[in-house]
Order: sequence, then C-alpha cells, then structure tokens
Amino acid sequence: MEYAIKDYVFSDGKMDSKTRKRGNPKKADYALFYKGLCLAVIEAKDDIYEDSEGLEQAKGYAIMLKAPFAYSSSGKSFKECEFNSDFTGCSLQTLKLDSFPSPQNLYERFKKWQNLKNDSLFINTHYDLSNITLRYYQRNAIQETLLAAQKGKNRILLVLATGTGKTQVAYQIAHRLFNQTLPNGRKIQKILYLADRKELINTDTQRTFKSFEKGLHTIKDRDFSKTSASLYFGIYHQFISGSEENNDKKEHYKEVSKDFFDLIFIDECHRGSAREDSTWREILEYFRPALQIGMTATPKQSEEGQDNLDYFGEPVYQYSLKQGIDDGFLAPFEVLSISSNLDLSGYTPESGKTDLEGKKIPDDTFYAPDFNRKIYILPQHRFVAQEVSDFLHKTLQKPFAKTIIFCEDQRHATLIKDALSECGDIQRQLEQNHNYLARITSDDEEGKALLDDFKSILKPYPVIVTTSQLLSTGVDTQMVEVIVIDKIIRDKSLFKQIIGRGTRLNEKVESQGKTHFYVLDFKGIAREFLNDPDFMGEISYIQKTDVQPIPPRDSHKQRSNEPKQTYIIDGEEIEVLLKDKSVSYWREVEGELQLITQNLDAFSGEKLKNSKNLKSYLKVLRENNNQEREEFLAELESKGIFINELKTMECFKHCDEFDILLSLATGQKALTRKERAKKANKFLESLQPQARELITLLLDKYTQNGFSELNISIFQNEPFASNYNRSFIAKILQENGGFENLIQNLKNALYEEVS
Repeated sequence: MEYAIKDYVFSDGKMDSKTRKRGNPKKADYALFYKGLCLAVIEAKDDIYEDSEGLEQAKGYAIMLKAPFAYSSSGKSFKECEFNSDFTGCSLQTLKLDSFPSPQNLYERFKKWQNLKNDSLFINTHYDLSNITLRYYQRNAIQETLLAAQKGKNRILLVLATGTGKTQVAYQIAHRLFNQTLPNGRKIQKILYLADRKELINTDTQRTFKSFEKGLHTIKDRDFSKTSASLYFGIYHQFISGSEENNDKKEHYKEVSKDFFDLIFIDECHRGSAREDSTWREILEYFRPALQIGMTATPKQSEEGQDNLDYFGEPVYQYSLKQGIDDGFLAPFEVLSISSNLDLSGYTPESGKTDLEGKKIPDDTFYAPDFNRKIYILPQHRFVAQEVSDFLHKTLQKPFAKTIIFCEDQRHATLIKDALSECGDIQRQLEQNHNYLARITSDDEEGKALLDDFKSILKPYPVIVTTSQLLSTGVDTQMVEVIVIDKIIRDKSLFKQIIGRGTRLNEKVESQGKTHFYVLDFKGIAREFLNDPDFMGEISYIQKTDVQPIPPRDSHKQRSNEPKQTYIIDGEEIEVLLKDKSVSYWREVEGELQLITQNLDAFSGEKLKNSKNLKSYLKVLRENNNQEREEFLAELESKGIFINELKTMECFKHCDEFDILLSLATGQKALTRKERAKKANKFLESLQPQARELITLLLDKYTQNGFSELNISIFQNEPFASNYNRSFIAKILQENGGFENLIQNLKNALYEEVS
C-alpha cells in the first residue's frame, strides 16, 4: 500500500449548539491509500467477535470516503465488501488472512470498477499538501473531477456547501492537472479562474494557488495582451463591456483565440454563468475547447432547463450543508422567526395621508412583500432594530457577536442603520467606537473600506453591518454569529448563500468563542426553504406556526423601465407590535437530523416540562441576587430557553421571569407582576405602618420594572430619595430585622410556590 493510516480520523465531530462541545469524530481503524486514492477501509475487532462484526461500520465509512472496498476482521479472516459503481449495492466474500489483496491488485480492480482505460491523470499527478491537510470531501471532489476528465468529460460541476473550501479544491485540481495531457490530446498550460465579482478573486484567493505564484496574472482594463502567464484571474466584466441594447457591446475576450485557455474554473456558477442570455455563457461557449469546471453551493435548474445543470450536467460530486454540520466542519444554527402585526396584517394608511416627502399615499393596503419596496415604514424599522439590539445585548449577552442584516435595497440598508443607531444599547457602543455599526453596500465606498475589518477574526469592529446584496455571497465572514433577514427572498440559491455567511467553523473562530450561529428571520421565509428536502437533505417538519405565506410574483407582468414610486412614512399612529416568535433547530432523531419548528413559548415549555430541575430553577429565581440571577438566566439561554425573547412576547410582557418559567412548565396563564405583588398583601399587613409604606413603594417599583428593584440601592432613587432621608430609612429597616431579613420575608410571600 502507498500508505495505510491507522485510526484515520476524517471528521471533526458534530458541534452541539447547546453544550458548545463536539461529538466524537468519525474514525476508521485503517484507511488504505494508493496513488492518492482511498481504496479501502478496514475495521478491526477483538477476537471475541465475529469477523463480520465491523463490516457495516466499514461500509458506511467507505461510502463517505468513496472507497470501493470495505473490510472487517476479528483476526480469523477478512470479510470483504466490493461496492458497485454507484454504491447502491455490493458483493461479499470471505478472504483468508494471507489472501488480502495487494495495493496493485486493489488499484487494478478500482480501474475496472471505474471502467478506466487510461489512468495518466492519477499515476502522474500529486496533491500539494504543503501546510494543508485536505478534508475527505475535498479529496472526493478532486478525485471525481479527475475521473470525469480522464473519461473525456469536458464540462464538470462540483456542488460544495458554502464554507467548505471550494478555492482549495480548485487549486489542488489545477496543481494536479497542470502540464498534464487530457484524453483529447490537450495539454493543460493556461488556466483561467473566472468569477463575477472582484471580491471572489482577491489576494486571499490568489494566495491559495501557491505553486502558481510566479505565473499569476489578473486581467485588468480589459487587456488580454499578456500571454505568458500560467494562471489568469478575471471577472466577466473584463471580458465583455457595453450591451447590445445600447449598441456598444464589445467582446474583449476575442482578442485571444478560442483555444487560448486549457482549463477554466467558474466560481459561484449558480449566478448566471449557465443561462442562455448570460455573458458568462457567451464566454464559456467561446472558450469551448477548454476543460470547464463549475463550482457552486447551489445547483439550479429552471423550468426551461437553462441553468447550470443544463450547461454542466449533473454534479460529479456533492457535499451538502447538512453533511458539513454533521461532520463538524460547518457551524450548526437556529432560526428565530419574528413577526409584527404589520407583517401579518399589512398596513393601511389613513385616507389622504402623505409621506415624509409630501407624496400622497394610495388608499390601499400594503402587505409584507411591499415593505421596503413600495413603502418604507420607519416604525417597522425601529421594531426590527430594537429586536436585533435586544437579541445581542440581552438574549445572547454578546454585544460583540458579528452580525449581518440583509435588507431589500441600499436605501433600506441606510434606514435600518439609522434605526439601529437610535437603540440605547447600540448608542452606548457607538460612544466607545463609531465603527460598531456600519453600512456595507456596493455604492458606499467608506463602508466597503471596512469590509476587511469585518471579515477579520481578530478585529472587533465593525460589529453590526447592514447590506443588501454585497455580502450575500463570496465573502469569507468567518466570525459572523448572527444573520438577520429583513428582505423577501424567493431564490433558494440566494438564501443558501446568505446562510453560508455564518457557517464557517474552525479552530481559530472557536478560540474566539464561536460554536454556532443564529438567523433572525423577520420575513417568515426561512421555514419554507429549510423544509425543502434539497436544502439540507431529507428532513421532516414537525410543527409550523401560522405565518402569512409570501404571495408569488406575477410572472406574466412585464418589467417597466419607469422608476418605481416609493413612499417613506413615520408617525406615532403607526403601532408596531410583536405578534409571533418561533424557533427552528435541528435535532438528531433516530440517527437523522430533523428540522423542528415551534412557537418560542412551546419550544421553551417543552424543555421545562422535560426538566427535573424546575423547582430548583424557581428557587434560584427567588433566592439569588441580581447578578447571580442574570448568570442563571444566561445559563437558561444556553439550554435553549430564550428568556429575554420570551419577555418581549405579548403574553409575558409584564411578567416576572419566575412566572414565565412556571407558566411554560405548567401551561397555566402567567401572573403579571401586579398580580404577583398582591400575594404580599398579608405580609404587608403584618408590618408596622412606616415599614408597610416603604415596602409598598418597593412593590410598586417591582410591578413597574421587575425583580431588579428588590435591592437596597433602590432607596437611593426616587421616590424614596426626595421623601425620606437615609437615616430614617435605616431606622425603619433596623426596627424590622434589617433589609436582608425584610426582603427574604417579602420574597417568601411573593414566591409562595417554592417557599
């Protein structure tokens, strides 16, 4: 064997978003490699077992590693499984211990298995493994690409989830194919890496192709005169300028011959490269003689069959978001859906109302799909901004969790940024650093200048950025922990790309505290996509909440070149209320990841009902001081009981955390703080008149603001400070056993359920 690896670990172990710990990684007892290929997996068991004991496990690992052979043994013989070419079936046989096949034998069987008559692309090429360890799915993608090229396929599609290292895969393929001859006799000497935006071919991308360092060239100013480079980077705007509609179209790429490039990589090929009317397709058709490799996280096929599957054919290899999370290479996430009354019922302006720019607003009802397209409603923006601020500062208690807010357009991104700057917690952060909040859009040069800092793992600012399209794809935002969706998205590919901004997970980001991320969905679109079996694989949907579906666009309506009429409104009469919160998360059920969606209160209640610690939880809320109470509530958040989010719901808005937990666990209506305060009436009657007067005022403050007011420092504030001097308060407290004793007796009366 070229090499046999004992205890071959090929996954990182799935990250548990609750415990923030990894599960056990996948590990084969032995993996057998030859000519860069994983040919076999062996599971070895103790001699007390049958030889076949580990075969099922070996088969499962072999399928993942694309190895055609699986073996198990307990020391008496080998049980062999040889898969058929699509891994749907296999043939079994028993081998004597001294009859295990040689590396050459396994390789020859592999060639027959793959129907390979020529193997030059395998025997003459090697990986560049300097300072890099390839993950198993990257090896698989490279192997399947080389196999397809060896069999004469000229258009190849790879589908790899965002965050799984497509650029590294492209480099290894280029490294192995450079100066090699394809079956059609074409020698790979000039390579093009083609993208639609310059961010996809930046310095970080180019640095990955390290063995081409001396032969790199970036096409600029539509200049194709340099012909001596080995690896070219270009965006398609460098290849075509102008348009046929304006009679100024120029095809700059025709300055070189059709066979100038031998190998072309098309990054993010879901965006237009394979559509009939696309400039990308025009470029690819011109350079038809080249081997073309499309890379995407989101394969698409339109009803007309004019998308990347039509152009490239079926993917030769796919690695999904679900697989990446299960292997621990990608971060798990939870979705919190948030709806206001306007989202659910729409907005109808008063007759004759004008907007802030003096334009008369039509007497019509505007629904959620109209928001930030036809009408900008500033109170709705403030609602979104406050929810985001509260989630960072109160729910997560991580004010520096990097956050992207996706908006409908650049104006909407500005308005949301303005609304965020009005939130008290964010204002305090801005006082510390003015770059805490930023707008990064294609038309904002100052904002774009902050993009590298936002992408940085070590630089803390900016923390919150608003954007429309610029950050949706191709930007390596490794430290993003919160993604906010405040735009209508109908394209599954775009939604996948947006989710991909948070999926990065590695040792560096873990060392900075990132183990998972959250999606705040203000448009009710996430569940629709997450329920699609194509999104993460086959998943079941257990429970839905009632969110108004997004009406489909009128596909027959012609687009107009007329500028659309938009309105911007504000006013105290526009009341925006929280109407619904639900949470979506993945749980392993019978060995499969399943998507579970519940109302937030039902989700938290289920956790409490299944908990044996409810009474101890309630006692903590009664006994502890404010700091210990906050630490305990943060611990509940880590267990998936989003107490700060629950407190914003209408049914819990005026309730103590104690009553929220009690209500969730028992299903009974939660007492308001005013109702709970009445439980102290008997205790008040037992006090002397002056003490009763003090504690009554204290209970009034509790009714208004909650448990935090049950603190001795409250007597320094109004209404105590102006009505009583300190010595008088101290005298009353001392006559009644001191503040601690008085407060403990008050808590016992208030929280009689756990007294």
